[in-house]
Amino acid sequence: MKEILVIGEIFSGQIRPVTYELITAARKIEAFFIRAGEDARIRVVIPASDPETPARKLAGDTGIDTIGVKITELETYNSDLYIYCLKKLLKQLNPSNILIAHTSQGRDFAPGLALELKSATISGVNGIRSEKNELIYSRPAFNNNKNMLLRPAAGPLRIITLLPGSFKADIVKAIKPGTVEIKEIDFAPTTYKKNRIRHLQSRQRSGENQALKKAKIIIAAGRGIKKPENLESIANFAQCFATAAIGASRPLVDMGWIGYKHQVGITGATVAPKLYIACGISGSSQHLAGIKEADFVVSINKNPQAAIFRHSDICITADLLEFIQAFLKVFINKKEQP
Repeated sequence: MKEILVIGEIFSGQIRPVTYELITAARKIEAFFIRAGEDARIRVVIPASDPETPARKLAGDTGIDTIGVKITELETYNSDLYIYCLKKLLKQLNPSNILIAHTSQGRDFAPGLALELKSATISGVNGIRSEKNELIYSRPAFNNNKNMLLRPAAGPLRIITLLPGSFKADIVKAIKPGTVEIKEIDFAPTTYKKNRIRHLQSRQRSGENQALKKAKIIIAAGRGIKKPENLESIANFAQCFATAAIGASRPLVDMGWIGYKHQVGITGATVAPKLYIACGISGSSQHLAGIKEADFVVSINKNPQAAIFRHSDICITADLLEFIQAFLKVFINKKEQP
């Protein structure tokens, strides 16, 4: 039996949406094994101080058997606790594949878990396919302009971290809920270094812009604007669209050109506008995950190989500032006509 385990991501007692994306990816792997004539099944592992409620919800939503790992000391996420408890559980279950979200949390504990389990690992996966009776994984490379195809080294276990937004969550209410099993992990003080990592406090980042999440039209700026003074051109461009909000890629926020409340992507706002216009944005996987729910995407970039073009409905290969100036000229002329 090929056991495929999904490590569910929990925050404040709630299942994070990326967990359902991991299940979609797990079903691709399950289908591959079944086509190869092997028995396979998916199970989801929910580590939490009180995992029963989220475990039952997920089992009810998906029909997949779920294991709640009760970690009484896990009031907040702690990588040491995760690695210690999951290592003990996974050695009992002996899975062939473990899927983890490539989020700040997953990126934190996955490498340590892989080291403890001596597992082959591929991180940041955005695609899964089969080729010549093997599973092939893809991940972004060359500044997100290309995809690198990889196959894990031969071995009994593979740990894969998957980029949020790469697999569409297929949430269809199951006819029959999956089973729920609660396991409590006993700690061994001689091997677990208690309090090596301690949670001090959680703070919500200031400046979160709910208006950006609710906007129907977003004009977003990237490094293609060249300098912060050119944000004025983006603002003028946005005024051509009724009630448009201004977004930005993470590099502009990191450089201090624009406030965090405008950031779109995994570490910013996940948006779902009717129209998203990407201005000089190359299209990192983190940014693309933030716009996956957009109805229609227009991209303006002078690089015809820009990764965002592969995710756009209309691609405009042009110098951004020249395009905006030409657009504004036509727009103003039309307004002035009687």
